Amino acid sequence: MAGDIKYKDVNGDGIVNQNDRVAMGYPTKAEIQYGWGLSGGYKKWDLSFFFQGDARVSMFIDAGASLSSNTGIAPFVDQRNALPIIANDYWSETNPNPHAFWPRLSTTVIDNNTQQSTWWLRDASYMRLSKVELGYNLPGWKKLHMENFRVYFMGENLLTFSSFKLWDPAMGSTGSKYPPNRRFNLGIKLDF
Repeated sequence: MAGDIKYKDVNGDGIVNQNDRVAMGYPTKAEIQYGWGLSGGYKKWDLSFFFQGDARVSMFIDAGASLSSNTGIAPFVDQRNALPIIANDYWSETNPNPHAFWPRLSTTVIDNNTQQSTWWLRDASYMRLSKVELGYNLPGWKKLHMENFRVYFMGENLLTFSSFKLWDPAMGSTGSKYPPNRRFNLGIKLDF
């Protein structure tokens, strides 16, 4: 129907079916996982940070091809709400945009529109500032037999750089997993 995803007859036999499936994108498990960091100090200050990420990895947005699996982001199916991206950008007769994020809406699964395809394929590569710590060392107090007094600030998962903007790539194909927690710690370290 109008507003449905259209597929290409890749093998040219005049029929669009399973025989037209082709490999696309990168694997859904990262081909490259990396991390790097640096630690240093100057006078009484010290700083350390660590970045980590995945590269050469793809993700298919799970549009929700099956009611029994209770997964996916298909709005209204199985009484699901519509994500803001869908509510703001879907195909309709009043918005016949062929490049709208979501094809035509329905309260039932439209198998044609939930197939893995380039429409749902996304680059899931990312780089995350996993940890940063900034500290300041004060001289100890001899009267208290303290050798060192350090005040520090530590933050985890502060920034994520990714071309995928709908949700954090670590939240999976439906965006329903817990995102990495952003944490902030302020501490004091005493050495006696």
